[in-house]
Amino acid sequence: MRRFRVGRVLATLTLVPAAALAVSAPSFGEAERAAHIDSGKQRVKYGKRVTLHGKFPDAPNTAIEIRFRRAGADVFRTVRNAKTGPRGGYRVRVRPRATGHWRAEVANPQELRADGGLLAPGTADLETGSHRIRVKSKTKARLSRANVVRGSKTRVKGRVLPATGGRKVVVRVGGKSYTTRTNKKGKFSRSFRVNSTGTRKVRVEAKGDRRATGSKDRAGRVTGYRPAAASYYGPGFYGNRTACGQTLTPGMLGVAHKTMPCGTKLKLMYGGRVVRVRVIDRGPYAGHREFDLTEATKRRLGFGSTGTVYASR
Repeated sequence: MRRFRVGRVLATLTLVPAAALAVSAPSFGEAERAAHIDSGKQRVKYGKRVTLHGKFPDAPNTAIEIRFRRAGADVFRTVRNAKTGPRGGYRVRVRPRATGHWRAEVANPQELRADGGLLAPGTADLETGSHRIRVKSKTKARLSRANVVRGSKTRVKGRVLPATGGRKVVVRVGGKSYTTRTNKKGKFSRSFRVNSTGTRKVRVEAKGDRRATGSKDRAGRVTGYRPAAASYYGPGFYGNRTACGQTLTPGMLGVAHKTMPCGTKLKLMYGGRVVRVRVIDRGPYAGHREFDLTEATKRRLGFGSTGTVYASR
């Protein structure tokens, strides 16, 4: 066993600087104790809730304020009050209604103490940095009339939230576009003319602005109709086979047409009522009329013996 003299050991220790023997402790309020805020999301839909969470390591069991600054605004405003837990953590549910920045602040910093003494300025994090959340707007749209005689107008109405005036709204019908803008309540309205027969989708898109990104909605489908002379048939023919190979019954929906292929789908409108039918037979062959309605179709529309219906594919 090798022996060491005490004197040599002591002499060696005297050569070690005293500063190297000291164990440094983190000072109060260092970076690892910084207050922070987060939501885990950078974009949410208008009206949806999100949880803001974070920590004030220097302020356990302390009242805090959740503050918000809307995009384009100059100041933060308090929207919620909360309290940190024993370790300084907090969780608060909010409902963002506009794009902007969120942060948390100690509500009463003058009451915050550490080691029995009042905290000096700069020794604790009394507020978090800001956390930006973008809000996606919400668009609702509907048609005033979905079934329109060709050449007439219908209208799209709706609202975009958050409500701001002047937001651009584009209404698309088939391959055409029509523009309008919202009023101060976020409402909009735009009329357009239906110049052809057939059914087309109507879509609405609200463009984004500082307060929220854009959004879309389906307003429905608009159908344009043309006038057509019609009559009805049925009694005396029940039980017979139609030209399209079906057995005619009193409850069968359908129409007879001279040239349209069997099975062709049609929409008929009369007196505000609409019914979907197929071509099931040939005719009519009198009175220069275009359609012969079955008795069931006649009843569904409230149609008389002869007259004008409105047809569309």
